[in-house]
Amino acid sequence: MATHLWVLTFALLVAAFVPLLLHRSIADALASGATSRSFIDRGVQESVITPPKRNAVGSGPLSPITSYVVEPGDTVPTIAARAGIGASTLMQVNQLASGDSLSVGDVLSLPPVDGIVVSPSPGESVVELAGAYHVDALAICRVNAITLLSPLPSPVFIPGLAPPRPSRMTPVPPDGSRAGLLHFVWPTQGTISQPFYQYHPGIDIANGYGTPEVAAAAGQVVFAGAGSYGIYVEIDHGDGYHTIYGHMEQTLVSVGQTVSAGQQIGLMGSTGRSTGPHLHFQVMHNGVPQNPLNFLST
Repeated sequence: MATHLWVLTFALLVAAFVPLLLHRSIADALASGATSRSFIDRGVQESVITPPKRNAVGSGPLSPITSYVVEPGDTVPTIAARAGIGASTLMQVNQLASGDSLSVGDVLSLPPVDGIVVSPSPGESVVELAGAYHVDALAICRVNAITLLSPLPSPVFIPGLAPPRPSRMTPVPPDGSRAGLLHFVWPTQGTISQPFYQYHPGIDIANGYGTPEVAAAAGQVVFAGAGSYGIYVEIDHGDGYHTIYGHMEQTLVSVGQTVSAGQQIGLMGSTGRSTGPHLHFQVMHNGVPQNPLNFLST
């Protein structure tokens, strides 16, 4: 009888405490689950607040190139700033060479972003051109108002800042070699501030006012004075080669004078259409602009 009474008492105790323990365990589990959910939600929230940054070309669909009519007081820098693009992009797209001036009423093309203008190869597709310059084919289509299957216009605008392929702009001898090309000495000292590209037919070398500039090769001076490149000098080197030295502060040679390679011909300045002291150096062969870096001695 006593044994049965002990068993019954133990059973009643177990029945009383098990629900309490089970309730405590469930509460703990729910509390733990609530904490985990809160942490996960916080992580998702943070990822939404701080999305990855994207560049201008990839920030959304691009709009086509638009037109702008030059008004009194307009300059290349002010128009470019209002359009949100660089002055060099504006000059490339509109084929504005160094020394050109805007006239009221001129109609300019304004791309939505910076980029370059190139001439596609015959039969080249949008996809092939996009692959060559590592840009989105659809971005090219949108800016130039064409489709993926449309023939490419010439020239065509490439959105972005990818450098142009030299083979597109720089003629080379028919056999592909450069052995027969004339070699020049560097015309001045400084930093290349703008490279050669399709609508910038030379290189700009920046330095301080009065920096000496020299003839890149022997030849005869055919121009020395003020003109389309500010104050500049042009030298005929024979065999169809000419060099141009633009934006000088002062010339030190005269027309008809024979000069030798390395002879000083002027002082660096910022005359004409220029935003600071630099040398605009061009190499021409039979009237065709060449990339000066292919001719300058290393």
